[in-house]
Amino acid sequence: MQGIPTGFVTITLAASMAAQGYSAGAVAQLLALSWVPWAIKILYGPFLDQYTESRMGRRRPWLLIAQSGMLTALCILIALPGLEAGLVPIGAIVVVHNLFSALQDVATDALSVDLLDPDERGFASGAMWSSKIGGIAIGGAGMSTVLNEVGWRPAIAIPIVLLLGVIVLSLSVLERPGERRLAWPLIPVPKREAADEALSEQLLAILRQLRQTFRQPAAAALAFLALLAPVPTRMMVTFGPVFTVQQLGWSDAGYSQFAGGPALIAGAAGALLGGWLADRYGRKIVIKGAVAGIMLTFLGFATSAPWWSISAVIIVFFLAGVFFDMTLKMALQAIYMTMTRSRVTASQFTIYMTLGNMGNVIGSAILVPLDAFFDAQMLFVSAAVLGIVPLILLRWLPRAVASGEASISADPA
Repeated sequence: MQGIPTGFVTITLAASMAAQGYSAGAVAQLLALSWVPWAIKILYGPFLDQYTESRMGRRRPWLLIAQSGMLTALCILIALPGLEAGLVPIGAIVVVHNLFSALQDVATDALSVDLLDPDERGFASGAMWSSKIGGIAIGGAGMSTVLNEVGWRPAIAIPIVLLLGVIVLSLSVLERPGERRLAWPLIPVPKREAADEALSEQLLAILRQLRQTFRQPAAAALAFLALLAPVPTRMMVTFGPVFTVQQLGWSDAGYSQFAGGPALIAGAAGALLGGWLADRYGRKIVIKGAVAGIMLTFLGFATSAPWWSISAVIIVFFLAGVFFDMTLKMALQAIYMTMTRSRVTASQFTIYMTLGNMGNVIGSAILVPLDAFFDAQMLFVSAAVLGIVPLILLRWLPRAVASGEASISADPA
């Protein structure tokens, strides 16, 4: 359910905009806006760490709240006629939907850290990302095909039906034995007379522990790594629809079906392999290999400009870029899980994931000025050069943490 709107916005909607003549800068602005809720989801973490006592489970009530909000946003979206309604109302609904989708993401990540053993987290991260990639395929290739063949409302009906199924699943499955499938209130709060004081004290305690954590050089270096590592590939993902549709002559449906089909299969393979390799050989070496692969892919693509008219060249480089990008994400996410303290699990892990989403915003936003000065070839070179930054930041990570053998520090007594 987190993948479907991502695929719809970044693939289907972006390709449709490109086909209607929108510039790369305009597409980049919409995509950057759609990532903003993911960049501020850090605000959810303290509340998920604060409100964990419920007869329905620690995280499941938050999942149900998030899914209900997502469903409401989709029901509003299906009432619109399509792009004819204008980008402002569509963009506003996408932002609202992503606010709830980001809440589900925080709750799901916290649930995984709660329930998974350390040696399961790399592969589990890969499995979750692969599932998200499946959603992106539905939102990209699937919704694009339905949109072009049948129309806007049947396309939006697809995620509505699937989300109803996910809500039923969330109601059916318990986190732990002895919990209730449905109870009220969903999120219990402290007693009324002490509510404000208790909330303030506990939030301040969480913030103090987070400050103590991020004062350590390794934690700070990982934060910068989370922020800057996604920038190169996000630039190219944002540029992709305009580049292929307007400069190479692809149809918007053709791009959507490729980006939402074969490219995502390559991404799923990279996610599963990246998680497994990170558990087996260490996070740091996998990150180095993935970043090097991204840089070589972009440089190779830039130097192959005379052969861009050959579809096979475009396909090979796109598949390689998506594969290495997802391998990088899985290795990074495995380190994030290793670095979290149990008392601030949701907050700390969410900070790392939020910084990664801020990197997506930066990658999309930086394309706006670059597109005004550089041609396509130089844009790919620029993205490759930016890959040097995460390689430098890796030097600040302790070997034991980067390999997954130890966390940066234990919880305070």
